[in-house]
Amino acid sequence: MAKKGVLGNGTNVWILHGTVPTLTKMACISELIFGDDSAAEVDNTCLEEVEVRTNDYGLSTPGEGSLKINTDPNNATHVIALDLADRKELVGIYVGWGDGVSIPALTGGIVELPEDRTWSWCTAILRKNSVVIGLDALNNHTIPFKRQSKVTDEFRVGL
Repeated sequence: MAKKGVLGNGTNVWILHGTVPTLTKMACISELIFGDDSAAEVDNTCLEEVEVRTNDYGLSTPGEGSLKINTDPNNATHVIALDLADRKELVGIYVGWGDGVSIPALTGGIVELPEDRTWSWCTAILRKNSVVIGLDALNNHTIPFKRQSKVTDEFRVGL
């Protein structure tokens, strides 16, 4: 039977940050949620209507998402992410799906994504949350973010 879909296993996450743009491959992200957008509703109902209001969609409001790490103080990328979140930095989040292994390139501050892997990306402002500590569990942070753009999906070309 043919495989259907793409497993989350093998997914990689990069964050574009800094005044001199730096693309950092994050190590050991355990979950990433982009969040859903909402759209304004613009009422277009005529005064003659007696039963039902009608409307169109207006502008979208980007959603809120998060990335989760099992926080390891020896993992430099975890420390970077927490520092960016503490400073409420605007970053680019680039997610390479598990259907490939190619890596993005940074050229003149622009991220170039290879076509032989599926990508999802957005810009977002990170925000720091407190550590979660539990019995028989790894200490972790869920780093929330407010997207400043839609999520763009660029699907893999060819098989």
